[in-house]
Amino acid sequence: MSWRDSIIFDKGEQIFNSWEGNRELTQREIAQSSGSGYFYGPRQAQNAKILKNGVLVLTNQRLLFLEAHGVLSKSYQLALTVPLGKVGGISMGGLLIPFVSIVAETQCYTFHIKGVGKNEFPAFRQAVLDLCQKRRDELEALEKKERIQIVLDFSTLRDYMERGGMVLSKTKCPECNAPISIPAAGREVVCEHCGTKIMAQDVFEKIKELL
Repeated sequence: MSWRDSIIFDKGEQIFNSWEGNRELTQREIAQSSGSGYFYGPRQAQNAKILKNGVLVLTNQRLLFLEAHGVLSKSYQLALTVPLGKVGGISMGGLLIPFVSIVAETQCYTFHIKGVGKNEFPAFRQAVLDLCQKRRDELEALEKKERIQIVLDFSTLRDYMERGGMVLSKTKCPECNAPISIPAAGREVVCEHCGTKIMAQDVFEKIKELL
């Protein structure tokens, strides 16, 4: 089974790059000190590092880690999903065994990536951060578009224009140039002369050009 088969892609999502390696996890274990066959003293919390082999996958929308299971016949399971818009920083540490730390909001994820050492890290970091910035720009543009989509009803469009000190009562048909009265509500109006449908969004886009 290919690790690609373990990914359910979002709309428009494509793989940009992938790296084999492992993810470092820290598991808190409770241990008791002992002596002469008897348990004594307070319980002590110890951190045990666990390495999960798999594939780190970079798409144009997310950073994924697929854990590998099995020896002769491997299967993969999606174990981590980090939206690129939430990645805040990438650094490298470790003297003998280099590791890559990726920070997303309040979480820090640690990976040992094959082929990414100190010499290769700058290019790796820049490639990931460039894609993260591109994704943030896309999300910002989408958010702006969604805010504009609110102005789809003529009543909302009227309110929007009045708040800006403009009175909107008529427009012109884009096909026959006949005058059309703006309705009090609704998402579209039909030209009585040629039958063309004029959407509230189209009127809004035309007004933006005049501002």
